[in-house]
Amino acid sequence: MKTLSGSRLIALVLFFFSGLNLMYAQDPQSWLYENEFEVSIPVQERWSMEVGFGNRGLLQERADGEKTSGYEHQHVELNYFNNYKLQEATVLSLGLRYRFNELFDADETNEFRIIEQLELKPLNSALSHRFRLEQRFREEVTHRARYKLEFSRPLNNIFSFEAATEAIYAVTVHEKPEAEQRFSIGIENSSFNNLDLGLSLEYRMEDYARNLAHEFFIATGLSLSL
Repeated sequence: MKTLSGSRLIALVLFFFSGLNLMYAQDPQSWLYENEFEVSIPVQERWSMEVGFGNRGLLQERADGEKTSGYEHQHVELNYFNNYKLQEATVLSLGLRYRFNELFDADETNEFRIIEQLELKPLNSALSHRFRLEQRFREEVTHRARYKLEFSRPLNNIFSFEAATEAIYAVTVHEKPEAEQRFSIGIENSSFNNLDLGLSLEYRMEDYARNLAHEFFIATGLSLSL
């Protein structure tokens, strides 16, 4: 069976997101970039931890086909996850995240987040599942439930293809609940020993039940396993 080359896959990814951009040209849109670096450290036979750093910036915003704002850096963040392998295909995690927003915008508030996570990766299956509960502390506390379904398949000895969708439901005391859906496709390069490089594009439907907004992300990831 033939495999899809990395260049053809990139062209397919760009075509897909260009189509989305044209489809929603009259609605509010935001184009952003996101970079993440993560180090995975084994602790014991079943325990491991992950320490990471990330940043995000806005490239531009558009409304009615016109540019309304340009580049601005939004935040940097620190991440920590403590993982326990319950079974071969089941991992429980507790995570902490802190985002520095005030460094780039005095009107924004720094964010602290607690994350409870369950990952299911059935053996010999291309599908994996991730369930999350989050408590997000800013001006108010927001509780979020998240479910992510991911498909992953090797293209050759170097590259693999990934596609995912994630549903998010958020509840805050003084605001109406918000629903969000995310879709992403990308490639991962694992040609380096214990080092994975990833490039993906993600489309987010923000608050689609009440006040729909469209966000497009270009994301890079670097993951090191010790």
